[in-house]
Amino acid sequence: MQIDKWFPALACVALIIYVVLQRASPKANDDSASRMAVFTGTRRVWGETDDSLKRRSIALSRGFTQVEPVVAWWARLFARIGRGFGK
Repeated sequence: MQIDKWFPALACVALIIYVVLQRASPKANDDSASRMAVFTGTRRVWGETDDSLKRRSIALSRGFTQVEPVVAWWARLFARIGRGFGK
């Protein structure tokens, strides 16, 4: 068995697997959206996604006055249920 041919190939495969797994793992402590919102004075709407909060913070920092938030499906569902009980 010639290790000089197999070792670099195995090292490349291990490196590719490592890179793929690092990109696929979620970042548990990513609070960049919240920190950016603090700087611009934006408050998170109940059920709002991180991408929406980032988008609204960037828009407010550039001078736009009103950007609608994107909320999660469960927040829209609970809002509808809540309006149904208020009738």
